[in-house]
Amino acid sequence: MKRVVFSFFGIVMTVVVVHAQSFRLGVATGVDAARFSISGATGGPIRYKTDLAAGISGEAIISKVFAVQLEANYSPQGTGVINADGTTAGSYQLNYVTIPVLAKLYGTPELSFFAGPQIGLLMKAKTKSSTSADVDIKDLLESTDYYAVLGTEYRFKNGIFIGGRYSAGLKNLSKDKTGNTDLKNRYISLRLGYSFALK
Repeated sequence: MKRVVFSFFGIVMTVVVVHAQSFRLGVATGVDAARFSISGATGGPIRYKTDLAAGISGEAIISKVFAVQLEANYSPQGTGVINADGTTAGSYQLNYVTIPVLAKLYGTPELSFFAGPQIGLLMKAKTKSSTSADVDIKDLLESTDYYAVLGTEYRFKNGIFIGGRYSAGLKNLSKDKTGNTDLKNRYISLRLGYSFALK
């Protein structure tokens, strides 16, 4: 399945490059606020876990109002777990490399709205607690996740841009499919970056 997805992304980008009028390259950093969506499970409440994220992007300009953007991002995900009294009990720390392919529509030359699919490759996964040693849980989770991404971006004339997006995981992360637990990634991203046109 992973090969099929990468092949699809490759075909899309090949077609886009052929029809592109110009290109922009960019770098960005920011914060990801993540939490699990869990159904069919019992236990303590969860909360958003925030961490630093970063990435690079390539944007193929097709017309004045449409572009396609390919990215590679370091994205920390997971969730925080809290006790009944509101104190922090621990967290699940999942580190991904995410690769979205985004269709961008420009309302103005500066303001764009985008949406598209994303693949996430799990690099590391562990549970953290203040009362016990970290536990590696990578073998318990699926190595690949798939997302739907929706967001907006504003780019100033000097190339600096700010943006925000919401990414919803579509795949049950748990390898154990014998129970009723459905565990999915959800996260909000805020980005500050710089992009420039290739001459």
